[in-house]
Amino acid sequence: MKLIALDETCVKANGSEYWVYAAIDRNEIISMRTFSSMNSLATKLFIKEVLKYCDGNPTFVVYRAPWLKEALEEMVLRYNQESFWR
Repeated sequence: MKLIALDETCVKANGSEYWVYAAIDRNEIISMRTFSSMNSLATKLFIKEVLKYCDGNPTFVVYRAPWLKEALEEMVLRYNQESFWR
């Protein structure tokens, strides 16, 4: 089973906030993208882009971000909720 970790973070640059999404397979970045806002549309768009780089149907691993889990559920994709930091 292929596991893809999804995460996002907010960064500030020049007085503006941006959301950086990342998808990681083991230690390799599959995709990374920056959005000017964090919303359902941006989240789903990022996940659709990630799927272009995946063979088959991966299982996504998310931390506590409810918007990631919600998008994956709406897109009928498998996911596990885990803590990345132990």
